[in-house]
Amino acid sequence: MSLQNEINRYELLTPRSRASWEEARLYMPGGDTRTSVFWPPYPLFFTHGEGTQIWDQDGTARTDFINNFTSLPHGHADASVTKAIQEAAGKGAAFGGANESQVRLAKLLCERLPSVDLMRFANSGTEATMNCVRAAYAFTGRRKIAKAEGGYHGTHDAVSISVKMSPDLLGDAAAPYSVASTAGISDAAVRNTVVVPYNDIENSRRIIIENAAELAAVIIEPMLGSAGMIPASLEYLTMLRDVTHQYGILLVFDEVVSLRVAMGGAQERYGVMPDLTALGKVIGGGLPVGGFGGRADIMEQFDPTMGPKVSQAGTFTGNPVTMAAGLAAMEQLTSESLMRTEMLRDALAEGICEVSAEFDVPVQVTGLGPFYAMHFTDHSINNFRDAVNVDQDFKRQVFLGLMNEGILVASHMVGALSTPMTEGDVESHLHALRQVLARRLS
Repeated sequence: MSLQNEINRYELLTPRSRASWEEARLYMPGGDTRTSVFWPPYPLFFTHGEGTQIWDQDGTARTDFINNFTSLPHGHADASVTKAIQEAAGKGAAFGGANESQVRLAKLLCERLPSVDLMRFANSGTEATMNCVRAAYAFTGRRKIAKAEGGYHGTHDAVSISVKMSPDLLGDAAAPYSVASTAGISDAAVRNTVVVPYNDIENSRRIIIENAAELAAVIIEPMLGSAGMIPASLEYLTMLRDVTHQYGILLVFDEVVSLRVAMGGAQERYGVMPDLTALGKVIGGGLPVGGFGGRADIMEQFDPTMGPKVSQAGTFTGNPVTMAAGLAAMEQLTSESLMRTEMLRDALAEGICEVSAEFDVPVQVTGLGPFYAMHFTDHSINNFRDAVNVDQDFKRQVFLGLMNEGILVASHMVGALSTPMTEGDVESHLHALRQVLARRLS
């Protein structure tokens, strides 16, 4: 069955979403306010969610395997998180001062993350990485950073370099160009952001050393999230730790996604300690949030009793409702729940490979913890270029096909299991995939 046939099925199933999207285009460019949740021919409009299920405007329920891009670890409308939000909101939505919940959440994160002495909060993962970069500039007195090709760290200028782009624009894989990923990025940001090849130990080390005198930080996702849930090798992260320490460069882990791969995040799982850590998504319990923390001597730059050397503000930073929701969500992320979702994810990954083999469809499944991505190719996936070197039309066909069969994943075939998921949800996902691949041959 062709891509067009899946599109036709999708349009038949979702007429109300199409009507809402067409109206929305009159008031918002593209009909939404998030580029990342648009997919052709038009996105779904959702009405509500409960547990593992999410409903669109046509009343169709789908099992949600992306959970607002991994930000809902306990699925939709979790009872404990909902109760925490209601109780906090009943006392006031925002205060012009501190609140107890932010202290409790900061304490929990400092205790869980082995490299974090002190924490601060923000309103998004973008703000979290932005403040890590700013802290590194101030601490080292240097003006450049290095990041991995394909690494997504939010939307501020310094990190909007060489993210989701055609490899044709990025130069030699061993010496990638720094290329603005969107219009509107300053030339200075392009010049001051050095790009290294992910999981390439030799060439990344060489590039870092060549730029060491100017580098304030190396920022890295221990698992490339939006590029396709691609884990770093232990040897690669160890090399980054060693070379940054040797040359006085700060190592920043972006754990906005990877925090859930262990109680103490990827840094605990790998045993590699960064100087700064950026957080977001799950620490807000589904509400807008960011967080960043690290070594005391670096984080003390934000201390108003000591200057501050680096200023950080925000009307809704540390918002009591968000902090209460985040605390409720994080307290439920126990070692037992993390182990269970990882076991389900492993079963799902194995099943995806078995179902694909039934139809002679090559596939690679990447990920850690509750996270997974499907790459329809027979070559291994170690970096961004490996992940984009696949049949994009077929990937889109499977995405829409799964949607038509009641399974929601991200349009780039990335997913994240939530704690209420069961073996039955995994079987539903595999059944849907089998139906989609069978139609391909009909």
